[in-house]
Amino acid sequence: MSTVAEIEAAVPSLTMEQLAELERFIRQTRERKARAGTPALRQLPLVAATGRAITQEEIDDALEAE
Repeated sequence: MSTVAEIEAAVPSLTMEQLAELERFIRQTRERKARAGTPALRQLPLVAATGRAITQEEIDDALEAE
């Protein structure tokens, strides 16, 4: 099946187990696509190794250096 219309036409003939499997597939596919479209967030420490707070300027500099 390659079109939404074909899938919609087939849905009424599916068993409850098949419908559950289809729902899982759609949910997993949606989650995978959402993760793929979201750039990974870079984890920055809240406090520098020196123990002092990191300034916004230092964060901006670190991001620009990438």
